[in-house]
Amino acid sequence: MSHQHGPGCNHGPSQGGGGGGQQTIQVNDANKAPAIYKSTASYLKDAKKSGLKPRQGVFNGKRFEYFKGKRGIDALLKEEYAKVVSKGEAVPKTRDEAFNILNDLGKFGFLLRVDRGESISGKGSPRLLQPNSVQEIKEDGYYMWIWEGSQFRVYIGAALLVATILAGVLFPLWPNFLRMGVWYLSVAVLCLVGVFFGIAIVRLILYIISYPILPRGFWLFPNLFEDVGVVESFIPLYGFDPVKEKKSKSKATATAPAAVEAKAD
Repeated sequence: MSHQHGPGCNHGPSQGGGGGGQQTIQVNDANKAPAIYKSTASYLKDAKKSGLKPRQGVFNGKRFEYFKGKRGIDALLKEEYAKVVSKGEAVPKTRDEAFNILNDLGKFGFLLRVDRGESISGKGSPRLLQPNSVQEIKEDGYYMWIWEGSQFRVYIGAALLVATILAGVLFPLWPNFLRMGVWYLSVAVLCLVGVFFGIAIVRLILYIISYPILPRGFWLFPNLFEDVGVVESFIPLYGFDPVKEKKSKSKATATAPAAVEAKAD
């Protein structure tokens, strides 16, 4: 499945050539694209909703996220994507329809087809990315995000960071009651951290003591390190190791049907 981008596609002549130097790629401004394509791009970039796990690559010395065309088409065919599409907009039901949406994302400047090179520092590290000379959509191709999405949160985060740094620098000029409040707050946080580590040490000691004595190891707050909420971490108060099935019983149950068949013969 492939499609050659026609006039108005997202790529233009590149400048700089090969040799690992800087390359300039002329692309359309994705922010001027229709709202449906912005929503689609936001959906694909959200790994929790789309299931499209991004990979890390390096292009022009900067890190970019990229994905495989097949995975992008699979994400557009999920039921979650139907919730993103506005009323009146067509929801893709076939791979060809999903392919056309990816193709439009490329035309509007959201994506750029790239070729993967070698890893920059061994296995598991980001790969070098180079723009493909033929910008076409293929299921086995790789596509790099050149659209960064809304920068509102980035600007808010930067403003908060600057405000926090300035507040820290001007700490000696704070009123006494604010400085005392910060001191009490820091002491309270340290106490909470100390209590948490104390509980962790006590529960480990209890487990070590109970392991040779009881049939199953005893745990205080068994969900303390589980992936649950803060309240759920302390519920229940105590618990035991799960029951382990004995190998002899499992072997007996496995050989029982064979014995019955032998008698039947």
